[in-house]
Amino acid sequence: MELDNKTVIYIGFDDTDSLRGGCTTYLALAIIDSISNHCNFLDYPKLIRNNPNIPWKTRGNGSISITVEIDRENIAYIKQIIQKQVEQHYHMDENTNPGLVIIEGEISKEIQEFALRALVKNISILEAKELAERFCLFHFSKGNGRGLIGGLAAIGNLLEPEKEDFTFELLAYRTEEFIGSKRRINEKSVHEMDQQLAPKVFNNIDSETNKVLICPAGKDPVFFGIRGETPQDVLEAFSLIEVEEPIGGYCVFRTNQGTDQHFKYADSKAENYSVFKGEVEVLERPITITGGHVFFKGKICVNGEEVDIAAFEPSKNFKKTIKKLIPQDRIIAYGGVKYKEEFKKHSVHLEKCEIVFLSEYYKEEAPLCPKCSKRMTSDGYLKGYKCRSCGYKDKNMVKTLKILERDIKKKLIIPPEQAQRHLVKPFRRYNLQKKTSYEIIEKWWKRSSQV
Repeated sequence: MELDNKTVIYIGFDDTDSLRGGCTTYLALAIIDSISNHCNFLDYPKLIRNNPNIPWKTRGNGSISITVEIDRENIAYIKQIIQKQVEQHYHMDENTNPGLVIIEGEISKEIQEFALRALVKNISILEAKELAERFCLFHFSKGNGRGLIGGLAAIGNLLEPEKEDFTFELLAYRTEEFIGSKRRINEKSVHEMDQQLAPKVFNNIDSETNKVLICPAGKDPVFFGIRGETPQDVLEAFSLIEVEEPIGGYCVFRTNQGTDQHFKYADSKAENYSVFKGEVEVLERPITITGGHVFFKGKICVNGEEVDIAAFEPSKNFKKTIKKLIPQDRIIAYGGVKYKEEFKKHSVHLEKCEIVFLSEYYKEEAPLCPKCSKRMTSDGYLKGYKCRSCGYKDKNMVKTLKILERDIKKKLIIPPEQAQRHLVKPFRRYNLQKKTSYEIIEKWWKRSSQV
């Protein structure tokens, strides 16, 4: 898209952090700060959570894209600034493979389709490199280049308001001297904020344990994150949080978190590392194994494939409900697939499930006496039943089946907030009016010190 001497570029990047430090979202803030005097931001930076079942992800498999309008003659300069920020901020580690892509003009259908597959499937690095060569104005990577996958996926996942659900997250960052220490936040203020702004904000507090969830535990520069429905909501929530250490900056991101977007594009094919959504029949009663995890054997209804279904700690009441399932019950299972080589079988790790059919549960009982209505007892092997009250006997009588009431209902069940993955739509977001637009507000980012 060209407007006089202006042009639009899309900047995507991923895999710049590690389990020992770094943060791709903070790199986004650094890039925004470094190019802000040379461009117009056309959207909030997008924080896109891709397939959460990829085993080499760092944490939540998030990638970033930034959309800006710039003077055409500044493209080379902007590219140089961005590449310098990536090289300066990525966390060097044997498992860190940063990738940066820049696309000018329209985003191709191929990139958009690639982004939707990245939500649910295991994408090859080779495919990402080939797309980068074909469609990118510029691309750059280190290591094996895995970060190119997330960079392209973040650009291609448009989150168009008329077509996709979306939320916002404000991420606040620490100053350098506090990174690695315990985060100093007034937890009471977080509870008060959540009560005041619900349901416009979500996943701040775990509903089962009352635990504050907004602070990560790692050595990365993120201080805390607040998720909500609009930029105004998360900024208001930010103003209500009391902290006991300086804040090094903040940024509002537009995201697919809490939207179930991965389930929107999933299917019932059991494929290693893929996202699964499909109806499953329970074949055996669930069992609890060491660690408190719950497993049962199931059959995918559309193709008859047998799979293991798992509900893991710390899903608490979610697991308790799963344990009440019995053979012939049916659920719609939502989760991630792993292939167990030792068992030659796929397992589906539940992120949520909907109970759609409950089979009848019977209890065998001795028959009632046809003369006095008392409960009869066995008269011996192949001798039928006798009544101790009136003496009546009948060698042809057999046990009767009594239908028992099930302590479980057909409904949607979701693990508590602390056990939810980033993409799972929490109960608090159900029944909200769908957003069809948003506005870019002032002061959506600030970088107050170097990290």
